[in-house]
Amino acid sequence: MHRSRTQIATSYAPGSLFTYEGGLGCCVSVPVSTPYDPSSPAVPKQLFEHLEEFVESWFERARRCREAPKILPEQCVDDAFLDYKQQPLVDQGKFVLTRPSRIGFVPDPLVFVCSDCGRLLEFDNIVDLHRHWPQANKRTDCQKSKSNLHNWKQMDVIFAHWSGNYCGLSPYRWVKAPDGRVNQIRRCRNCGHEEYQLVTNSSPFFSDWKFQCVKCLTQKDLVQADRETLDLLKPRMDAGHGNLPKEWNMLPVSYRASSVFYVQKDNFILFRGSEVTTLLSAGRRRDLLARLMELYDFPGTPLTDDEVVRQLTGNGRVTEANEYGQLVDIRAAIPEEQRPVLDKQLNEKRQQYEVEGLIGVQRDLSPALTRQAEESQNWARRYNPIRLSIEHASLRSEVIDREGTDPVLPAISVLNPDVCDIDPLDVTKRASYTDRVHSSLCQLGIEELVMLRRLDICEFSFGYTRVSSTPSTTVKELDMPVRLRAFDYAEKRRRPIYLLEQKNEGFYVRLNEQRVMEWLIQNKLDADLPPRGNMRLGGLLIEQYNDFGRFLDDYKERTAESKTQRTLPNYVYLLLHTMAHHFAHVVVEYSGLDHGSIGEYLFPADVAFLVYRRGMTPDLGNLSAMWRNHSDAILGDLQGDRALKCNSGSLCDQRGGACPACIMAPEVSCLAGNNLLSRAALSSGVPPGWDVDRAPLVGYFRLQGSRAIAAA
Repeated sequence: MHRSRTQIATSYAPGSLFTYEGGLGCCVSVPVSTPYDPSSPAVPKQLFEHLEEFVESWFERARRCREAPKILPEQCVDDAFLDYKQQPLVDQGKFVLTRPSRIGFVPDPLVFVCSDCGRLLEFDNIVDLHRHWPQANKRTDCQKSKSNLHNWKQMDVIFAHWSGNYCGLSPYRWVKAPDGRVNQIRRCRNCGHEEYQLVTNSSPFFSDWKFQCVKCLTQKDLVQADRETLDLLKPRMDAGHGNLPKEWNMLPVSYRASSVFYVQKDNFILFRGSEVTTLLSAGRRRDLLARLMELYDFPGTPLTDDEVVRQLTGNGRVTEANEYGQLVDIRAAIPEEQRPVLDKQLNEKRQQYEVEGLIGVQRDLSPALTRQAEESQNWARRYNPIRLSIEHASLRSEVIDREGTDPVLPAISVLNPDVCDIDPLDVTKRASYTDRVHSSLCQLGIEELVMLRRLDICEFSFGYTRVSSTPSTTVKELDMPVRLRAFDYAEKRRRPIYLLEQKNEGFYVRLNEQRVMEWLIQNKLDADLPPRGNMRLGGLLIEQYNDFGRFLDDYKERTAESKTQRTLPNYVYLLLHTMAHHFAHVVVEYSGLDHGSIGEYLFPADVAFLVYRRGMTPDLGNLSAMWRNHSDAILGDLQGDRALKCNSGSLCDQRGGACPACIMAPEVSCLAGNNLLSRAALSSGVPPGWDVDRAPLVGYFRLQGSRAIAAA
């Protein structure tokens, strides 16, 4: 078989069940050792930071999914993710970074059914299958076949359990004996015979299917215990801890169903500088606070004139220090009514020195910011605005601010006519292009739009779950913990993590901060706007942020329960996320790429986001060619009403304007699993279902007037 690297790392990752080429049968993927050396030491460092946060979050949520019966650590995550104290731990020594270029597979499950009489045949393993298949294929005891030969077909239904285990649709049940051993009961309880047939009663519902002894015709239900969970929980039930058989009974399901295998994966932008990996450590908390206050212009006490002169002198700018000191002396000597002119000159010089880095900015430490910096260690990494702020600053310095026309540079602004290969000598056409694009961006409320020529993105898959893709699922009205499983061993004592390093094109989009604040004000979030002093919106967002949680439990759209307050952080994220999807939908239409090959990355405190091509096939310049050939059409569609209308009509309108027909994307590519998303954020309408405030939203594209924030 030939599969792409992305397919091997996801759909065909170890543990997945799939139909072999030509539909010849079912196989299960097994790992093959193909170690991979990452391009930079920053790759494994950032990868394991993300993995550790993922595992800890999964563990905590799985353990808290119910109060009783008590959930054990082994039910939450694989032993590869636990230490000797049964606490979550990601030990790098247990894993090996692997190139997703090869995958093994073996036939499984080894349960066969005669398509004529329903007789079941089960093999213990591949060796058993190879040894006894010739005999089974020659059996002549089929009573519904003219030749009396069985027409064996591999059974396409399996038993699956949220522990991550599965087995074939076997009539042989696992039970725990009084001596503590788990045994398999193979004989019929009535006559002692060991062979069964499957009776489906021509029903598509598994609840109507039965196992039937071929000798005495005694029937029994399709019930099978997960051997591992039975061994773990049956003693607790016997000891009176409240555990029940439905906790270890497996579910019959077709191996083609998506619930059989959910690959668990994550992605991150690769930052080669050290700021992201070091500034966020606990030992550099003071440096982090200073950096955040600098990034978002936190207000502070101005430096005294003597301190300005001292810092200028200390930085070797004696001439500037003398000029500034002379102005201070003159100001002190003239009448008070004449001082405003000199005050203005002194302020201008001070601002100039600050911009040039000749003097520091004495900012007042915010207690709220200090508290948030401490709390941020417990926030979900994917939505943590402090971490994303530092990442955004690194992205700006490493990529965005290095934009230019030279092809070796990593970025180029779409306002630059060279992005469309317009003749440098055609001044009129170049000016016309720039004016058109600038006008459209202003109407869209976009402050900056930059084409990224090479964006370093790392995607990795490290494990899987069954039955559910989230840390808990409900079975027979009881919440069950879903166990996060690591891939099976690729080499001795080490489990694979499939890593994809990509250099692909993308777009960086930053919204107009003033317009975003106006949008927040018109949607009843004006209590703290505008921010105090000259502080940027991002500083206020960080101060007010409450952890979204790794799985956005308070923002699930499927429940449509109004249970979460409208806040500045969640509404800024809602706007950015919706804008990113809106932009991605237009990109898909003109680029030739599908929705699954488009990724997103959000920076809420900086009202910015990335939309990029994800995939391991050669980057043929889809996005740059798209912009070069269709820039006017793209900008027109972004502003047009057609892209913000839904084919589902009132159903989508009444639930807040977010469904697969309008603004959603495949969940495998959506950063937030299609939560915190609503086209009403752009085009006005009903708020999302989680919002307690049911007042209609004013869309970002529908703002009335252009009033200044200061006057709002």
